[in-house]
Amino acid sequence: MDSMVMQKDDLEFAKEYFDLYMSLRAALRDGKIETTDVEEYLAYKERLLPKKARELAQEMVMNIKE
Repeated sequence: MDSMVMQKDDLEFAKEYFDLYMSLRAALRDGKIETTDVEEYLAYKERLLPKKARELAQEMVMNIKE
């Protein structure tokens, strides 16, 4: 019997990364976390993303409007 497993697409991965980025950015702004911790963790999470998802996530981050 086949079981169906829902696969995430690149856009979902990118959105999750972007949400993480925004929450860490807010924590930095509030002084709740150190900059080096954020940089290392985001670099780690980015390496785990599929190539297309990484490109989408980078584009989302670059288009943040202050």
